[in-house]
Amino acid sequence: MSRFKNESAIPLSLETLWFTHSPPTFPYPALRQLGTILNANYAWESTPSLTPGIGTEHIFIGAVAWAEDTDSTTHPPGPSGVITKIRVRWISASPTSATGEVKNIFPTTTHTARQEVTHTHLQRASEWYAPDILGYVKSHIGFTIGDGECWTLAYKALQHAAAKALHEGREPPMLSTGRVHGSLIFEWTACAEYPITYASGILRHVPTGIRAGDILELSDGLFRTRHAALTGLVGTQHAENVRFSAHTAVIVEVKMEDSTLGVIEQNGRARLVVAENEYNLSNMLGGVVRVYRPIGISLVAGSNLHDVSLAGVCDAW
Repeated sequence: MSRFKNESAIPLSLETLWFTHSPPTFPYPALRQLGTILNANYAWESTPSLTPGIGTEHIFIGAVAWAEDTDSTTHPPGPSGVITKIRVRWISASPTSATGEVKNIFPTTTHTARQEVTHTHLQRASEWYAPDILGYVKSHIGFTIGDGECWTLAYKALQHAAAKALHEGREPPMLSTGRVHGSLIFEWTACAEYPITYASGILRHVPTGIRAGDILELSDGLFRTRHAALTGLVGTQHAENVRFSAHTAVIVEVKMEDSTLGVIEQNGRARLVVAENEYNLSNMLGGVVRVYRPIGISLVAGSNLHDVSLAGVCDAW
């Protein structure tokens, strides 16, 4: 049984006071670490206390819908059928004395068949969603989004694109589910013997072409970087290997013949801050590079927000 299905194993992290933030930091980091969350919602109420001097009494009720356990990087995970509800009570005069409860519910869900994603779908998705994704990340350079993690920037950009799409009467894109951000259009395991370059053909034959607005996902990435320096009047080159376990970034520029992807990322070169960067894939010595194209939720039937609706779940305990 997965940890997130075991109520006693779910940390409340009350000591971080995530529930007092405006808006609340939900799902909070310890909860997100338990598994892939397909959807989340919350509600709260505040009433003046009848006891003089202790301020306002608050009740927070939040819910998360978990994804099924899967190692697939090609398709987003479907719903697990488990929704975890969390209730926190506290008074404004003493939030450190908050108490919390956890319970799981198992609503009945209906699954529909997954549609085949065509080249036309991918082109239209880029035209629909990329401008709003790019607008969002570019407008937040220099800021910290949410908890400052790299994944959060991509998730929030997709949320923004979804809101714009609904406002304009179009289908919204699916939101990030774990490390899957849409339809996988490129995947390659890097090694020093076969560098990821345009000349080698590895980047030349991406079926739909990597575009600005796509989302880059690096897993166990190992890069060799070279730094030029001047010692006296003599120029020197210094090379070092840089490794990170997992990293998410939004692609904003594609220089295919140089094997370089310009990105806007959070918690990359600048810790916990949104900033510009670029990755030369020909310098990637190990790990896996994946590129996802954000696509409409109808193309990921069985794992979209319509299938894991939390409407009304937080209205009562």
